[in-house]
Amino acid sequence: MINNINFLRLGNKYKAAKPFPHIVIDNFFRPDVADFLESNSPKMEQMPTIFREPMSYKGQLTDIKNKWPKFNKYINFLQSKSFIDSVSSLTNIKNLLKDGMLAGAGLHQSPRSGFLDIHVDANKHPFDKKLHRRLNLIVYLNKDWKEDYGGAIELWSNNNLKPDKIIKKVLPKFNRAVIFATTRTSWHGVEQIKCPKNISRKSIALYYYTTDRPEEEMYEDSSVIWFGKS
Repeated sequence: MINNINFLRLGNKYKAAKPFPHIVIDNFFRPDVADFLESNSPKMEQMPTIFREPMSYKGQLTDIKNKWPKFNKYINFLQSKSFIDSVSSLTNIKNLLKDGMLAGAGLHQSPRSGFLDIHVDANKHPFDKKLHRRLNLIVYLNKDWKEDYGGAIELWSNNNLKPDKIIKKVLPKFNRAVIFATTRTSWHGVEQIKCPKNISRKSIALYYYTTDRPEEEMYEDSSVIWFGKS
């Protein structure tokens, strides 16, 4: 399903990454799998939910089982014990749990002029407040994505619980995965997308949880914390 990735060996790189723990892994899926996912992704007009708000413009498809069953086995793999154990070895976060509901996760897509303002993700599961959100996995499915198309995920430093400076930009290149920690200071966003009108920025998104988290990462239950550029 995925290429031979030594997650354990990447652990030190993940931990040391700035502005917060993360890792970028190119050639994530096997080539045949990546090609299948890219060529069989829904079109923007097939996304059941479209967010067009002051803080974001994107589409979302969460109900993979019923709305896009051809992707079932791939999502199931990314939620399997063997894969989650690999992610745990990378991040040193023990007892990671999948989210069977795929709340806020699944397939994401943004057209030309799409964006996502700077924010920190919710620290708890939206429906099960006993679960702490700990990690995001994003895999991009955009062949021939050019730098001038924009759409990079921006990772921001933190200053007094506010975003300070862009430390890193990661283009959403084909078959590239990004895994990053979800904390009160993991500020990130997506710069405006300037791709041609006939294509869009596509990704798979999965979130992983635990039943507790380190005391120093605890804060009051919160939904997404937005901090727009404007």
